[in-house]
Amino acid sequence: MSTLTLPKRSKRQIVHRFIDRYRLEVGLGLSALLQLLILFFWFTPSISTDSLDDLIEEVAFIDNVQITEPVTDSKPTDGDFDLTDKEKEEKKEDPRIAGASDPIVSGATSPVDLSPNVRPEYTDEAKSQGITGTMTLEVVISEKGDVLRVRSVGKSLGGGLEQAAIATYKKKRFAPSILEGKAITVKVLVPIRFTLN
Repeated sequence: MSTLTLPKRSKRQIVHRFIDRYRLEVGLGLSALLQLLILFFWFTPSISTDSLDDLIEEVAFIDNVQITEPVTDSKPTDGDFDLTDKEKEEKKEDPRIAGASDPIVSGATSPVDLSPNVRPEYTDEAKSQGITGTMTLEVVISEKGDVLRVRSVGKSLGGGLEQAAIATYKKKRFAPSILEGKAITVKVLVPIRFTLN
């Protein structure tokens, strides 16, 4: 009796033969697998670490922390130094400033400038030097609309423009920001553009 020997097939040939024999079943299986993958990725919630809710929670936590310095009337000891009267005044800052938040982040209304026509003057020094550009002021506005603090942040233009802008904004009056029907203290950034005509 003679035995018939079949030629040895490679794995690739076996896979091709299987696909040829079960074409419909393989097509349906691949289609079902693709649809399941699409559904899985479509309905899987995205994982985001930089969400606005997390930022608001962090800001709310920072705003609620108040640091108080111990009150001491004792004379300075070795290694300490006595502050001048001017430094003591600068150190005593309104506690509302530390609790001021950005109205956009907290969801409050923006404060309204009640004196929009009062603008910083272009100093003679800046005009003579031809200084132009945009500077940014950080303005802290109380719940009563008073300006508690003004300072220049970011790029400095020079020529006395920062001092003129700060002096002007210290005199301004605002309608306060409102959050849930209550006036709050806020911190806003105000861009000021200086151009020569």
